[in-house]
Amino acid sequence: MKETVKTWTVLDILKVTEAAFRERGISNPRLNAELLLADTTGDSRINLYLNFEKPLTESEVSLYRDKVKRRLKFEPLQYIRGKTEFYSLEFNVTPDVLIPRQETEILVEKVLEYIKVSGLECPKILEIGTGSGCISIAIAANAECNIRAFDISNEAVKVAEINATANGTSDKIKFETVDFFDPGVTFEGYDIIVSNPPYISANDVPGLNEEVNGYEPYIALTDDGDGLSFYKRIFELYNVTQNKPFIFLEVGDGKKEAIVKLLSESSVNNYIIHNDLMNMPRVLEIKGTGNK
Repeated sequence: MKETVKTWTVLDILKVTEAAFRERGISNPRLNAELLLADTTGDSRINLYLNFEKPLTESEVSLYRDKVKRRLKFEPLQYIRGKTEFYSLEFNVTPDVLIPRQETEILVEKVLEYIKVSGLECPKILEIGTGSGCISIAIAANAECNIRAFDISNEAVKVAEINATANGTSDKIKFETVDFFDPGVTFEGYDIIVSNPPYISANDVPGLNEEVNGYEPYIALTDDGDGLSFYKRIFELYNVTQNKPFIFLEVGDGKKEAIVKLLSESSVNNYIIHNDLMNMPRVLEIKGTGNK
């Protein structure tokens, strides 16, 4: 006799998945369940709600279970879905790139604010450690500019190029595979430098959330040292640049004091640190002399 296969409805499978995620300690369990199911069926979350009693096909159930199993192992939702949103744009993400965070959006905002008030018609921008390309692409989507964005990871650069094409900004950005610590790197000729550098200390990586230290690229999280080497190098290059650019850097959690000390040691005094919406220090802005 052929075994009877259970017919799952949208509502039933969401309830079971939500309970499993909640028991596992996954935050926002219902939202996770809905997003994974919407991706599987091709429906929007609204349509899932409008069709709670809709039966799922065996193929949909099988695909969905595979995704749920991955999530239960704490694989980030963004990697399972292969995409995420940043600054109202959609980005492809793979384990080769850091997952864009909402708190990084203020970095983009500060750059766009400066472009607007500076009067620069088409500023030349350099992004250090582009990853998915989300920062440069968000800037290019909202301002006339010319951006060079590089990363040490060739795979990350490939993802960034795909994202630029998908978001219609390829003509404004040139992506390259470059080691920032290469002696040939210079800030000369740029109006703006922007970066969300690897600022986590190598000693702190093992203590990070399992979704982060188990899946996101190590080189995007840490400099394999104290988490300050990129800041030091940026300050060094700033000091030897004749027409100094404006610099916008993300400040890591708990890093403000160490960065301020580095700034003092580097004799960089013309800066301001902007707080994010949670009133946490988030963006370091160093004022430049401009490229006249």
